[in-house]
Amino acid sequence: MKTILSLSFILFISAGLTSCIKTVDISTPANNSISGSWYISDAANYDKYGWYSYDPGLPGVFNFYNDGTAQYADNTGNMQGDWYSNLITTGYYNQYGDYKVDSHKDFSISVSGNGGYIDLVFDDISFAGNNQFIATYYDGKSIQRYTFTRY
Repeated sequence: MKTILSLSFILFISAGLTSCIKTVDISTPANNSISGSWYISDAANYDKYGWYSYDPGLPGVFNFYNDGTAQYADNTGNMQGDWYSNLITTGYYNQYGDYKVDSHKDFSISVSGNGGYIDLVFDDISFAGNNQFIATYYDGKSIQRYTFTRY
């Protein structure tokens, strides 16, 4: 009888230690999608004296769609065009002004209409959460940094 109880106890403990525990993760995954409505909440320039903000003259809202089309709307009307972002491996300056050489995404916007156009080309784009991304461009003398915030 003692042998049966001991064997039953060992089997019970073994089954308990080797059983699987299933957990469910209910956290929302990061949504680093460019699609949606965005406005430029900050534009800054970096030179040998440091960062300083400036007005980029783009007070409207950009709408980026999953199919690569784009729209820009402000108080003067609407512009239509496209956007794209590719994974590339080149040298670039990141949002902190540091030079890097690795794999990263570039970003480009081209819209026109009402006799005007906007062409923005960035060397790097990085997300700062789900509702903001930062795009940088180096023009040979200084680094421009645009912060896009979800509208």
